[in-house]
Amino acid sequence: MNPGADDVDAALSPTLLRLGRQLQRRYPLHELSVPLAGLVEPALITLPADPDGPLDQMAAIQAGAQRRNVTGAGAARDAQRAVLSGAHMPYWALLWPSGMALAEALLAEPEIVRQGRTLELGCGLGVTAVAALHAGAALWTADCFAEALAFCRYNTLRNTGLRPHPLLLDWRNEAGQEACVAAGPFALVLAADVLYEPEDIAPLLDLIPRLLAPGGAFWLAEPGRRVSLAFTRAVAEHGWRDEPTEVERVWPHETKPARVMVHRYTLPQE
Repeated sequence: MNPGADDVDAALSPTLLRLGRQLQRRYPLHELSVPLAGLVEPALITLPADPDGPLDQMAAIQAGAQRRNVTGAGAARDAQRAVLSGAHMPYWALLWPSGMALAEALLAEPEIVRQGRTLELGCGLGVTAVAALHAGAALWTADCFAEALAFCRYNTLRNTGLRPHPLLLDWRNEAGQEACVAAGPFALVLAADVLYEPEDIAPLLDLIPRLLAPGGAFWLAEPGRRVSLAFTRAVAEHGWRDEPTEVERVWPHETKPARVMVHRYTLPQE
């Protein structure tokens, strides 16, 4: 299937056809074949053909936001306000090495997702979600961008025939955190490349213990940015135990090697 073409693969289910056409109306699309260790066939990931497209759309939305109020309730309303304010940029439209590294880590240890509910914070295009569902997860995905949740839903359905439970929220604010906690508890929480600003550290540090069931785990993939390193120091001070794995290679559709650390955190038991 070429999602940018007018004719859509007739072999796809009606639900996928409808979702694909909805995405086509929003963006010109591109499809990538993404080989992941642990999958027999490469994952097919649909994404905006122009990764700057979501940035351009957000700028247009922000320009018009002054003329209207954001409506909605609770976590979804706060997520929309965060997007409109520019507090979070739409980086979801790119295929990041951290997401692929976390996906492969799950496929290497699929039993981790079979111990209870799994939540991914910041699902992006859904490459990690595809791996989690392949491994057998009962999966919830959270993102402050409705478009990311839509692409995640499409990509997971396309690759696994399954879809996660979507949560439109900003996990950094109170309403978003409460919505995450209400959906739990979770045996496993996942996050790939979610730490960009120093202000992200404290909310994540506070939220994870509230989300995890007793004996649960938090898996974080990060590329070694300054904020990520500050977070790893902070959790060590809180007594979180880490079993990290470093992966460095040329990732699919990248041109040079990139290093990713996958942290497997367990928290001290009270």
